[in-house]
Amino acid sequence: MCIRDRMWFLPEAANLAPGARAMSARKMEIYAALVENMDHHIGRIIAYLKKIGEYDNTLFVFFSDNGAEGTDLGAMLRGQKGSENSLFHAMKWSQTHPSAWGRAGSYTSYGPTWAQVSATPFSLYKGWMSEGGIRSPLVVSGAGVRRPAGSINSGVMHVMDISATLLDVAGVKHPSIYKGKKIQPIQGKSWKSMLAGKTKSPRSPTDWLGWELWGNRAIRQGDWKVVWQHKPMGIADWELFNLREDPSESQDLSRKHPAKKRELIALWDVYVKRNNVIIPDRHMFETLEDQLPPRTRVNEGWPPMNAKRPFVPPKELIAE
Repeated sequence: MCIRDRMWFLPEAANLAPGARAMSARKMEIYAALVENMDHHIGRIIAYLKKIGEYDNTLFVFFSDNGAEGTDLGAMLRGQKGSENSLFHAMKWSQTHPSAWGRAGSYTSYGPTWAQVSATPFSLYKGWMSEGGIRSPLVVSGAGVRRPAGSINSGVMHVMDISATLLDVAGVKHPSIYKGKKIQPIQGKSWKSMLAGKTKSPRSPTDWLGWELWGNRAIRQGDWKVVWQHKPMGIADWELFNLREDPSESQDLSRKHPAKKRELIALWDVYVKRNNVIIPDRHMFETLEDQLPPRTRVNEGWPPMNAKRPFVPPKELIAE
């Protein structure tokens, strides 16, 4: 499996100055501490369920949200200097010194470098429709799960399946009318049979899924996926990938399989109509192409003048 290149605007880790490397490491240390703290409190929940006798009657669903966070959310919340948002940010999160990171009054994110590491081997991160932005790790255990402990399932699942699954496991029928008004049917599919070990996936090869966020969009059917993403992360046009052969979305197969691409784009039109999707005429990435350096192919150590450490000849070759 191909692993995507380091994103062109990120520095090579080996070339970071000691201070920058220490600050980057500190951000990951804080993130790791957060995960450890979360694990501790999940343990408290499990201990309580065992104490009240409900542990064996509980279905546990644990998963990450949509991709690693590579955006500086603090800067987004802060907005322009002098704005109300800027004032609010200064009042709530004024502790910006690295020694205060992770403590009350600070707001810290680990940035695009660690986001790409966290998403490896997939492409991009939160906010984008590449697999690094929408594929999430998922663990399900407990009541109703009959699959071998620790087994890995490669079926295609979606967050909207969770409500369908919980209702099915609990034996509750989703209503079609609430307070006299017709409500939308659940589009998700129950995992009950899959968790019981009777099926491998809740979806057939012809079932499909769609996504849209800030104008970025995607359709997946079986192993095939089309993606449209704003520049500079995307090409502002549809690209076609086979996720079984190329899960890192490195090879656009649009020219090789034009008919398949047209099929999936037609499904996008169905998705738009079914979900009343409105593509915005403005988006948060409008100036991103101007803010980042021109996109180039990444070769580690290139260009050598600023990405390679100076060559130091061996002592025996240096004249005294």
